[in-house]
Amino acid sequence: MGTVIIDTNVIVIANGVSASPQATQECVTLCQARLAEILTGSDQVLLDDKKRIIQEYKNNLNEKGRRYGDRFWQELVRWIWNPSRYPDKVVRARITPEADNGTEADNGTEADNGTDFAEFPNEDAALAAFHKKDRKFIAVALAYQQISGQAATILLAIDSGWLDFVDALAAHGVAIDILCEEDIQRPRQG
Repeated sequence: MGTVIIDTNVIVIANGVSASPQATQECVTLCQARLAEILTGSDQVLLDDKKRIIQEYKNNLNEKGRRYGDRFWQELVRWIWNPSRYPDKVVRARITPEADNGTEADNGTEADNGTDFAEFPNEDAALAAFHKKDRKFIAVALAYQQISGQAATILLAIDSGWLDFVDALAAHGVAIDILCEEDIQRPRQG
C-alpha cells in the first residue's frame, strides 16, 4: 500500500482534453488510469488537516459533474465523510501555517496566509521560487514523512512549474511521480 498526494492537475486532466486543453488524450488516459488504481487499490490519499487541498479540488471540479475527475473527487469526499466505511483510504497530516506578515486574526492568533508552512523547507534557497500555491503539497508530504517515517508520493501530470525543483525536493525526501512525461516537457500555450 502506498500513500499519494494528488496534485489538482491530475484530477482536472482526468476530466478530458476539453477540461485541460494543454493535455494530450494520452495524458488524460494516464491520469484516469492512475486514479482508477487509487479507487480500486490499496493506495491511501494524503490530505492536510484543514482541508486546503480538498478545497482546491472543489474550486477546480464540478460537485455534480459526471466526468471522470469529478466522479473521482466525489468518491474522495465520500471516503472523507465515511471514515468507518473507508478506514484506510484517506490519511491526514497536520501542517503548520506561517504568519501572514505579522498580522493577527480576529481570535488573536497569527493569520494563516494559506501558502507558507513551517513544514516546507523555507531555508532551502533552491526552493525559494517554488510556487506558493503548491507549497501545501510539499508541506503535507514532509509532515507525513515526519510522523510516519514513510514517504508519500506526489502525483503530477503537466504542471511544468515543478520541473525546476524536482532535484531540490528529492534532497528533502519528496518523491514526485510525473504521469505525463511528454506533456510536461512541452511549452505551455497562452
